[in-house]
Amino acid sequence: MHLPPAAPFHFDAGPQDRDRAIDCLAAAAYYEAGREAPDQRAVVQVVLNRVRHAAFPSTICGVVFAGADRVTGCQFTFTCDGSLGRRRPSPRDWRDARDRAAEMLLGRVESLVGQATHYHTYWVAPPWDRAMNQLAVVNSHLFFGWRGAAGDPSAFGRRYRGGEPDLARLGSLSSPGKHLAGTTDPAPAIAHGEPQAREADDDLFLVALPGNASASFPRLAEERCGKLPDCRFIGWTDPARKARALPLPGASVDAISFTYVRRAGALGDARWNCSEFPREREEECLLRGT
Repeated sequence: MHLPPAAPFHFDAGPQDRDRAIDCLAAAAYYEAGREAPDQRAVVQVVLNRVRHAAFPSTICGVVFAGADRVTGCQFTFTCDGSLGRRRPSPRDWRDARDRAAEMLLGRVESLVGQATHYHTYWVAPPWDRAMNQLAVVNSHLFFGWRGAAGDPSAFGRRYRGGEPDLARLGSLSSPGKHLAGTTDPAPAIAHGEPQAREADDDLFLVALPGNASASFPRLAEERCGKLPDCRFIGWTDPARKARALPLPGASVDAISFTYVRRAGALGDARWNCSEFPREREEECLLRGT
């Protein structure tokens, strides 16, 4: 599928706005996508796409921290699940994320995701994605755009005018960013609604796993999934950190040991937490943000 790429972002604001915007983009890139450059750039592109769409806040930090003052309803999970205080990037990882954010703020485009405005990892299935077009897959993330006029390229015409909010949450991460206490742009009411905690679907299994039998995980997943055409199996060897419902809290995401995803007409995809269970093939490892 060929996607028309987003136009290069036009940044026309002062140095204070620039530093705040880069910090917010870097935080979204690192906490949402891990360390890999393509994943980080894809997430940054989604943020920039939202800034230019009238359905979202008009500033970069406003987009990233929309809904962050609520336990549920934040648009980017890391802003409301405690990840900022619990997980810290190394100086090198933070520098890399800021460099990639700066590149894209100043015009680099991640063409893989086009004008996508939403994404999620492959092991969850939020209800809103059924009403959207899937545009791309970048490693473990699926990217989506609205159908109809809201997703048309003409809808992404808002010009960025600066005015990044002064926030407090990122001050400890970046020396230029001693900011962040709240957003000036309210979170918009968007068509798919805000994510709410809900019980597991019929095709989703959240399971405690034996820590001494990692080779058996795919078999356990296939047995649990049975004949379901679509199935998601997520396992933890630490029962205390096993999630009980969606959305997965950040502490549970950090501790995932194994995932298995089956889509209709395709073979199941099994992945391990390779810091816990080393694998010979890198493609069998979960991508992680820590």
